[in-house]
Amino acid sequence: MPPSRPRSPALAAAVLVVLTPALVGCQPAAPPPQAGAPAPVTSAGPTALPTFDVASTVGDYAPGFPVDLLAGPEDATVLASSAAPRDGLVDVSLNLATSLGARKVVRQYAQRLETAGFARAEEVGTSELAAQAVFTRTTGRKKTPVVESVHVGVLDDGERRLVTVSGTVAPAEG
Repeated sequence: MPPSRPRSPALAAAVLVVLTPALVGCQPAAPPPQAGAPAPVTSAGPTALPTFDVASTVGDYAPGFPVDLLAGPEDATVLASSAAPRDGLVDVSLNLATSLGARKVVRQYAQRLETAGFARAEEVGTSELAAQAVFTRTTGRKKTPVVESVHVGVLDDGERRLVTVSGTVAPAEG
């Protein structure tokens, strides 16, 4: 007896359409987990990206950012910044890239901040950063002391330095 063949291509396609869901459902079962093996990672779907504060600006200094006090070195590329007023102060954040050495970046910020009355805090604990420093300044406003602080951290990625400046400072006068 000759082998049977579908009578027409349309019939073969119809059989395939009918059988595909059944075949797809016939996946082999996953092997049982071994003792001590990590649990399989499952995804509950895509994770939403964080939203950026309206005080953030990408590629430039944010409105209200204290550029006179915290601007990056001359050759720096500003990646993002923010300046958000809070309780009479401004929470600031600056991320930039520069070709200057890590210690030179910190030295430039130290000179500018110390001229403005900030004092360098004791050495910061160990980290993976190439250089870092913390600066504070206490001033009196209406008989209430105001403490400002700035953290400068520099990560050396080999070709450039990635710099983060963050803290809370008094708004620029004027």
